[in-house]
Amino acid sequence: MQETKQYLSETVKSLLMEGHSVELSAYGQSMIPFLRPGQKVKLTPIDISFIVKGDLVAFQKQDYLVIHRVHEIILSGGTINLVTKGDSNLNPDESIDKDNYLAKVSMIYRGNTWRELSSTSIHSRLVLFFGKMYSFPFWLWKHVMAKFRGKSFS
Repeated sequence: MQETKQYLSETVKSLLMEGHSVELSAYGQSMIPFLRPGQKVKLTPIDISFIVKGDLVAFQKQDYLVIHRVHEIILSGGTINLVTKGDSNLNPDESIDKDNYLAKVSMIYRGNTWRELSSTSIHSRLVLFFGKMYSFPFWLWKHVMAKFRGKSFS
């Protein structure tokens, strides 16, 4: 059995492309401990040129919607590519360009209230500074827990 993924619906994609914010529940475990499965997030369509290291972004990977943290921004020949990684993943994703980028995660629902996210928060700085050393305990935890639940993650 594979990790639960969130399909990207045409409705969500259309709303974001039209400039509307969208509230969704997070799926998967790649952003543990910062985001947990079922936690609500608000996606706000912001131009890719305004994204900075540490931001959480939503992007399309095949037919799925993925939310990961920006670890690097590559500017080349007038194009912007984002290198992202889930907080509990050891390796980064393939870089994303403006065609796969969907929106910035502007808020999360925590403690019965919506909270704005900051790319300069202590959590973001720890994740970016420590990299794999930060991710490894959470990666290990989700894989050990998966063994107990009979799941496997790629």
